Amino acid sequence: MMSIGDLIFQGAEALRTTRLVEFSLSLSDSSFSLWLQDHFFAIPAFQTLHILGIAVLFSSSLLMGLRVLGVSGRDQNLEAAYRRYRPWIWSSLAVIIFSGVILVIAEPVRNLTNPVFWTKMTLLVIGALGTLLLQSGIRHRMNSWEASPAGHATLRSGAAVLMIVWCLVIAGGRWVAYAPI
Repeated sequence: MMSIGDLIFQGAEALRTTRLVEFSLSLSDSSFSLWLQDHFFAIPAFQTLHILGIAVLFSSSLLMGLRVLGVSGRDQNLEAAYRRYRPWIWSSLAVIIFSGVILVIAEPVRNLTNPVFWTKMTLLVIGALGTLLLQSGIRHRMNSWEASPAGHATLRSGAAVLMIVWCLVIAGGRWVAYAPI
């Protein structure tokens, strides 16, 4: 049986046979990438912005998910919770994408040839699409949610799965830096 390290190594080897290597080397020679690498404050500043965006996204998604599950936030109806957290979720996702693109430009070889990075990106897309679907379901059932608390198993399951997906995105983000590529 293969270890996770062996699987990551094989993934990195496979990525090295693609045009991503040439692209990432070319990107690392771009003037903006070199500027980011040469200025001491640039990468830590964008990493801080990225981490703060993740904190806002995760906490807003967590609070919305816990409200859908009926575990927390029962002092406000679902519509109020939806209207409260929805703008934070999407604005923080925009911050994460913006800062993430900058961080990839700063260190393209480390990121683009890393299978953990691509796993994280896949999970990020799943999380964003899942959030969109969950919020759509909430929007359609908002008016009947309090009147009929039963029968919302799909939304509750989706909220629980999304909390796990966002945790995996966070773990993937940390693991990118330490993956043996």
